[in-house]
Amino acid sequence: MGERFAVMGAGEVGFHLARTLSREGHSVMVIDLDPSLRERVEDAMDVGMVLGNGTHVPVLEAAKVRNCDLFMAVSSSDEANLAASVLAKSLGAKRSVVRVGIADDVTTHRRTYEKVFSADLLLSTQLLSTTRILNHLLGHSTLAVEYLAHGKVQLRKIHLEEGSLLTRKPLSEVDLPAGSLVVALFRDNELIIPSGIDKAQVGDHALILCRSESTGKVERMVSSQGRHYGTAIIAGGGITGHTVAQALEGHVDQVKIIERDYQRAESLAQQCPNFEVIHGDANDLNLLKAERAHEARSFVALTGNDEQNLMASLLAQELGVQTVVALVQRAETSHLWKKLGLMNIVSPRSIAAERIQSYIRSGYNANIASLKSGQAQILERTLAPASPAVGCSLAEIKPPRGIIFGAVVRGERVFVPRGPDRLEVGDTVIIFTQVEHLPTVQLLFPGREPAS
Repeated sequence: MGERFAVMGAGEVGFHLARTLSREGHSVMVIDLDPSLRERVEDAMDVGMVLGNGTHVPVLEAAKVRNCDLFMAVSSSDEANLAASVLAKSLGAKRSVVRVGIADDVTTHRRTYEKVFSADLLLSTQLLSTTRILNHLLGHSTLAVEYLAHGKVQLRKIHLEEGSLLTRKPLSEVDLPAGSLVVALFRDNELIIPSGIDKAQVGDHALILCRSESTGKVERMVSSQGRHYGTAIIAGGGITGHTVAQALEGHVDQVKIIERDYQRAESLAQQCPNFEVIHGDANDLNLLKAERAHEARSFVALTGNDEQNLMASLLAQELGVQTVVALVQRAETSHLWKKLGLMNIVSPRSIAAERIQSYIRSGYNANIASLKSGQAQILERTLAPASPAVGCSLAEIKPPRGIIFGAVVRGERVFVPRGPDRLEVGDTVIIFTQVEHLPTVQLLFPGREPAS
């Protein structure tokens, strides 16, 4: 028998999720304010439809959220999604997923949002899209990212391809940046806690803990294609464009941003002195020629308009840019543009839907270390004075194989603890552990989870 799902928001994310889940034999209720969407939803799939505001209790009750296994708040309003999550959980929904737009909500404040708004999984379309875009532009193979210690530390799940440094030599001989550590390898359905003599294999998924400022170096080292890439041109200087430009800094020789709005372009130029900001229209072929777009290694169109993004990308492709990426909000048209030869289409809503489907299929394990049948978890513990680990060195604790102290955050300092390093009150320790060792971790670290 299938599970019961409720989806708030019948836009691209919600529509795709509802259709996929209903086709798999699950019971699905869809909530949306727009009556014009009822016909589209009911014609395309076998689901129930409730018209109304998902932040109102009678609407949620009509959608039978009290009986649902998962409530998915994926409307276009962050505030409505967060409020609906609280109400749905209070009415009896077993779990909730909340989609938000802004990256900082997830990187820095995830734990607070999840706690206050009763969300089991908080995801940002902006963050998911940025990761996918960087994979295209820089040849990275990042599958998922989890942000820890207020964004100071990242856990990256990276697919290892032929040529990756991790597949060519034992881990002890791989000189990863300071504060970085391979904590696990997923090989088919096997979880491997590696030692220094182990060597990864092509096709493995590596879980790597690293300081956020070191992610670029880590990606270049473990990717089979990680290197500097000439000039990158970004069409659109909005939030996503700005985020991608910042992420590209240090990876490419030059970043150019083309922005149509004069005030926005002027503001960007002041905020980002390391980037070349051009006031103009990326759909203007003469402008692209004047900016020598034909010499650029990559071009990414991130304006708020699908048609402008696609047109600018086709022009860049015609000029001979090697790697072209277009952001497309309307997921249903993505495959049409791929047929025209524009291969790198990024649809934030499709990616969000994929992430939620992955969460469901994993058995509701939100932690990316737990995607393989819940075999492992990544935990944060802030050391309280009563913790038995306070004052102890790693050598004295002697954690069993299966528990890895991946990083310690002490103020602004982030480091991978070694044998002689002693833990102090207030340290945030990031621990990778197999589930059978959770009681040991709790015994050593009875302190609180850090709040964001």
